[in-house]
Amino acid sequence: MHRFRKIALALVAGATLASCFSLTVRAKTSKQVSNSQINQYLKHASLNDKIGQMFIARTPQNLGQAEKDAVKYNLGGYIVYDADLADLTQKQFAHKIANYQTDSKIPLLIGIDQEGGQVSRLTHSGLVKQNGDQFKFPREQYQNAEDSSTGSGMKAAVNYAKKNATLLHQLGINWNFAPDADYSDDPESFIYQRGFGGVKGKKSYKAVADYIKQVVPAWQHDHYVAATLKHFPGYGDAADTHTGFAHVTKSKAAILKQDALPFKVGINKGADAVMVTHVIYDKIDPKYPASLSKKMNTLLRKNCHFNGVVVTDAMEMGAIQNFAKKHHVNADVLAVKAGNDMIMSANYRSGIAAIAKAVKKKQISESQINASVKRILTMKNKLHLLSAADLKVKPDKRSFFSLKSVKYHNGQATIAGQAKKNAKITLRDNSNNQVVKSVKADRKGKFTLTLAQKPQVQSYFLTSPDFVGVNLAVKAKTGNSVDSFLLDSVSYNKKHTQATISGQVPDSGAEGSLTVNYLDANTGKKITSAVVGKDGKFSAQVPLTKSSQNIDVAISGYRDLLVVLQSK
Repeated sequence: MHRFRKIALALVAGATLASCFSLTVRAKTSKQVSNSQINQYLKHASLNDKIGQMFIARTPQNLGQAEKDAVKYNLGGYIVYDADLADLTQKQFAHKIANYQTDSKIPLLIGIDQEGGQVSRLTHSGLVKQNGDQFKFPREQYQNAEDSSTGSGMKAAVNYAKKNATLLHQLGINWNFAPDADYSDDPESFIYQRGFGGVKGKKSYKAVADYIKQVVPAWQHDHYVAATLKHFPGYGDAADTHTGFAHVTKSKAAILKQDALPFKVGINKGADAVMVTHVIYDKIDPKYPASLSKKMNTLLRKNCHFNGVVVTDAMEMGAIQNFAKKHHVNADVLAVKAGNDMIMSANYRSGIAAIAKAVKKKQISESQINASVKRILTMKNKLHLLSAADLKVKPDKRSFFSLKSVKYHNGQATIAGQAKKNAKITLRDNSNNQVVKSVKADRKGKFTLTLAQKPQVQSYFLTSPDFVGVNLAVKAKTGNSVDSFLLDSVSYNKKHTQATISGQVPDSGAEGSLTVNYLDANTGKKITSAVVGKDGKFSAQVPLTKSSQNIDVAISGYRDLLVVLQSK
């Protein structure tokens, strides 16, 4: 779909250059699109396509779904977590992301939580090795530098941000959900370790503002990466919202003067995006969490003078899900009504339909949708992602592969699927972009590719003319699962129609970054999935059938566990 050129990239491993390689990626356009070209796109694009741009989602893990859905729903972008990064080399990952961009109709925002410390997806996944203080929390970077040489702390933290922005760019990641502009000087609070509060004593809001003032330009140097100030208007000492609601009782005046100060300074320095928290601020809007509050969005736009992209925190968090159920509302629709430009949600299929319905019912104006999408496209343009061809509205006549799960037997991996009659099917190695296999589909479009498994996980890209390509991974020959997780006893509901399979991974830092897949052990087909939550715990419900079932509980980086479920 897009123009490409060969460019040489040097991937950084820690602070040193690990390797240089030739990588086919979307070229950074020498000429950015004009404001009028963006306006023309907004005029001619369908409502659903425009709403699709407003979603940034956790990257789907089902084979071929990420590529298909990016095209089908015209998604604004994907967020990468451990499951997307683990077991890959930096070359493989960079090619994988470049493939996503090849497939997309409009270039994707590729987001990541790279704050540092426990929220360092690069190192937590194993894609990048720890390198001294480079990937630690900013407060640790600052303090360690100060301990070594008084007065050097701020420079060290800012330099690490600049270095990490370059690394993200080289990997194909263009949006970082950092820096954390929250203030807390209480070591016992949920957000404390992730912020900069207290490094210069109690109530040192100006010190945090000074850090944000310097670190935003570092993250956004050369327009490699968009930075995100979070979690507006300041998390303070509120509790964790991953599981339930938290409240802040400060006055509006105090919030604007203290907690919002780092955000105001970051906005002044040109931060591309602001993430709004799910915390409820009783003195501003006691009914709605900030992410669903029009009052809070107005505060951000008018009081803090922010004109960039406003994105919600993850809509899958317990606080929002509980709120939506309690009030019988669609949280995505509320998020748009509140004024958010982008919605962080994996439920984009239902979300797009619900928002489109609200527009048609005049509950949301299409002019508001256009304004949000214009901000999103403007940010993409600033990141040099857009060309004029990307904004041409025309039918996408490409087809999608129908693929089965990769099968393994005696050290061989078999990839089977369907394309079209006599189609040429090509498999490229994401390590070097070289063709490793080519086959011709039969008269019914069916094809099979067989590969020998290797000692390491292999990453490939499946293509065919007039088809959307698919990234796929082939497991290591000896298995790459080196750790174990725990499963609780299976529980059943009273009607005996549903089983709950729950457990816990040993790494509490996996919260929000690991996906647990529940597969039919006989067919390999995914039944459902769950995201690892607080303290490494996870849980999901599996429908029972008329006969007993063998369920494979699979987590990347862990040995699969088998669960036998009773029949209905």
